[in-house]
Amino acid sequence: MRSSLVAGVGLVAVVMVAPGLAGPIHIVVNMGDYASAQKASVDEANVGWDDGKDADDIICTECLAAVELQHYLRKMTGDADRFEIFDDDKAPADGELILLGNPKSNKLIGKHTSELGQADQTYAAMGREGFLIKRGALGDGRQVMAIGGGSRISTLYGVYGLLDRLGVRWFAPTEIGEEVPKRKIDKLFPMDATDKPMFFTRGFHAWEYRGNPDFFDWMARNRMNYWCVENKDRPGLKKRGIQMNCGNHVLIPRFLGPRNPYPYNHAKFTGDEKLPADPYPVSGDYQGDKNKDGKLSYFEAHPEWYGLRGGKRSDRIHGDGGDNFCTANKDAVDEFMKNLVQDLIDGTWKDADSLNFWTLDGGRWCECEACKALGISSDRNLLLVHRCRQEMKKAMAEGRLNRDVMIYFLAYADVLTPPTRPLPEDFDYDHCIATYFPIARCYVHSLADPKCTEYNARYEKNLYGWAVDPKRHYRGQIFIGEYYNVSGYKCLPIMFARTMSVDMPYYYKMGARHMHYMHCTTKHWGTKALTNYQFARMLWKPDLDASELLADYFAKRYGPAADVMRKLYGRLDTALCNVTELKYRLSRRLRANQKDLFPHKHMKYAATKFDDNDGPDLLEMVAAIDDCHALLKQARSMSLPERVQARLAEDAGPLTYASNILHFYDVVVQITQLLHAGKKAEAVELLGKMKRLGKALEDDTTNMKHSSSHASAANGLVASYIPSAYQRLLAQLAPMDPASIKDFNPARPLVIHGKDFYGGGRMKYGRGFQLRPGDPRTKLSEKGNFVYAKNNGAYNFVVASIRLKSVPTDGVQLTLVGMSCPKQGKTDTPIRITMNDQEIFAGNGGFPERTLTSKQYAIPAKVLKQGLNKLRIESAEPKGPIGTRPWFGIDRVELRGR
Repeated sequence: MRSSLVAGVGLVAVVMVAPGLAGPIHIVVNMGDYASAQKASVDEANVGWDDGKDADDIICTECLAAVELQHYLRKMTGDADRFEIFDDDKAPADGELILLGNPKSNKLIGKHTSELGQADQTYAAMGREGFLIKRGALGDGRQVMAIGGGSRISTLYGVYGLLDRLGVRWFAPTEIGEEVPKRKIDKLFPMDATDKPMFFTRGFHAWEYRGNPDFFDWMARNRMNYWCVENKDRPGLKKRGIQMNCGNHVLIPRFLGPRNPYPYNHAKFTGDEKLPADPYPVSGDYQGDKNKDGKLSYFEAHPEWYGLRGGKRSDRIHGDGGDNFCTANKDAVDEFMKNLVQDLIDGTWKDADSLNFWTLDGGRWCECEACKALGISSDRNLLLVHRCRQEMKKAMAEGRLNRDVMIYFLAYADVLTPPTRPLPEDFDYDHCIATYFPIARCYVHSLADPKCTEYNARYEKNLYGWAVDPKRHYRGQIFIGEYYNVSGYKCLPIMFARTMSVDMPYYYKMGARHMHYMHCTTKHWGTKALTNYQFARMLWKPDLDASELLADYFAKRYGPAADVMRKLYGRLDTALCNVTELKYRLSRRLRANQKDLFPHKHMKYAATKFDDNDGPDLLEMVAAIDDCHALLKQARSMSLPERVQARLAEDAGPLTYASNILHFYDVVVQITQLLHAGKKAEAVELLGKMKRLGKALEDDTTNMKHSSSHASAANGLVASYIPSAYQRLLAQLAPMDPASIKDFNPARPLVIHGKDFYGGGRMKYGRGFQLRPGDPRTKLSEKGNFVYAKNNGAYNFVVASIRLKSVPTDGVQLTLVGMSCPKQGKTDTPIRITMNDQEIFAGNGGFPERTLTSKQYAIPAKVLKQGLNKLRIESAEPKGPIGTRPWFGIDRVELRGR
């Protein structure tokens, strides 16, 4: 037998070349009482994962390792009959052996530790996730290889480590994303290796049920270990060694929400006598049933528990934002901690391994004197974290909590600044870890690049303050939360390879040992495969040679098209690395109709160079995405293996989405600038292009999916972040656009469906409306539109252009078919109807809430004119959120002569 070593990605791929017939190689693992490793590997639902007894846990995971090893060795060799799996009690007397586990889990390893040159402590020293691969010989001369470490996860990771060294790659979920080389394996290959992860926590931040088995297999195979407890198949995650996280910004709403029912028998309230006795004194600010709903809420019982804002106690907590509770109030903190710990014991989060202890997202902090005395928001937050850990330790000591839950707290937004005061002397640094989130950072530059003073400099400064400043008060570990698909990016195929190659070693140097990123998509990655694959590899080994990793990725993923696709990825980096400026800053200026759309150096409209803060400008980004399309076309024209063609086909959809986004921004910017310059006729010339791109984005309902609810979108137009700017421009220019004008002959009725108006909520949520959002069973209108309160910009109104050859003497009758969804506690929604800016109706519409109703309005001849007429319907509600009540639904409008 000869072996040839081939360098790749800082690892070793072993190419076996041997004459003669292949000898038997068997896999040996502890199957317990199972008839086969296959059965043991899929029986995770019957394993007691948190019962303190590890035997069944080990059998399940190590049998999974055996099954995975067998599958890929057979796939590599094309031999479906070799590499049989045997129980460690029934190992065959012939053939070479691959032994999975450690001396405690596999009897043969325990029996032959001396032949393998390893002792029990050698395996234990590898820890929970480190592994060793050791080859040796038995007394009878047979070759054996042991794969294992300090735990069942070590064994699983060791198998994947071996397969990786044999050239197997898992670039993306499902078979299309994996690359399995063809190999002859006649005998056991020479290999001795040990390996450990350099980052301890590696994965993706999530909080919803949205994973799938293919995605979780990809995570395990790339040795990623962090996801969320909301996954329904929790045993499947346990089996794969994936830790489950819970918490986030919902802690306060869940466990001390001001409108949550007061759970005790209050001395001053009747009707709650069956509830437990109230452990807290009656508040001097007690409100009673102020909202008359027959229930007592936390805020009604104890207003003093909540944040003082502007001199008043605030119950302003909606969703995961608002005003944090009063953290200086002992009773409030006691109640909050009691409810939180109880949920970890037996509630929704009873299987969680870690807790994101986060207050409200960008929340405002209490202004009372007692809270101010505790320090800045970061100081107060750390006192809460400390108290939470104390309550967890107490629950464990009392036998109520059956596991040691890690706490990850925020260094972000309102608590980004490092603490200014010493932490409690018994602060548990081993279990309470700061998570540093550089939200809305720049990806043109690495985080510590001194040339990025507009954006990244403040993040670098604060990270230094948390992690390495000699005078810092926090002395614990650092968890990095990156934003490779932050909500505003909406699944765009952004390239992070360049900045990641610099940032991840930098984070490690700064002391970070835990890292994830937000909103990873769970399928159909396309070019995003590189982001996720490189992320996984660098979490394991941040000091790897990134150039070797990239060379390996392109060669294996694209074969003969590697060079072309590497150029494409480079141009894609130019097209989208300035995405934060595009989606978080330019979009806001377009929505606000600002005259100066490019005030910062990072992005101008045309190519402009600066010594610092320079990034690709909008026209450079558009040119780069056009180059990507040309390069993809070139690659797809080549003679390629079927699997490579399939990968290119998957790449194509996201690239088209990105192209439409960038060209859409370009034309919206051009039209906005022309209108500000008073060049309306020139703006109209671009209207057709803008509408074509808007429709293409609206028709794309696939390329911005498979992420979290925050980072996904109904369609590309919504994902653009500028549909309201688009609607405003349409409303301004539609009367001059021949394609949008409705010809009206008063002798025949004209019907305009809600979807045919410009503006309104349909651009964001799709046409039609229902009684309960998201519930198609309650849909009332298939072709409708809807308008929100005045503070919602172009979602507040709809407009249509109507052309009259002549003005009818008696005017026109307008019939409006719609429904009202008023504010809570109200019975109607005010509306306003105008024709040519002349008011036709203003006031409560008189439309009921749960059914479509028609109302008639007379349009006098004096407000009409020959030629173009503009009809506008708007909500007159002064203020309200978007996406929920109050809103007014417009099914259709009918116009007829009187």
